[in-house]
Amino acid sequence: MFMLHGRLGAKPGKRDDLLKIMSEAGESLPGNRLYVVAIDETDADGVWATEIWESQEAHAASLRLDHVQKRIARAMPLIDTGGIRQQRLDARAGIPD
Repeated sequence: MFMLHGRLGAKPGKRDDLLKIMSEAGESLPGNRLYVVAIDETDADGVWATEIWESQEAHAASLRLDHVQKRIARAMPLIDTGGIRQQRLDARAGIPD
């Protein structure tokens, strides 16, 4: 399993716009077991994402999908790249089927 957990920092005042894009229900992502988008009410600009993938390769393949690339292109102007924090984790238990 391959797991990512991290924070995307939105430009000031753009968190809700970024949250909307990240929360869009799109086509399923092959190899994705979990995709959760969250906010911390004490962090006005942060959008958090937790993803579990069957493999790092499945995650990489998802980034090449047309609908994912379009979503990323729409989100990038809203992101403060200095506010990005990411952890790559090895999920061991509690993984959804």
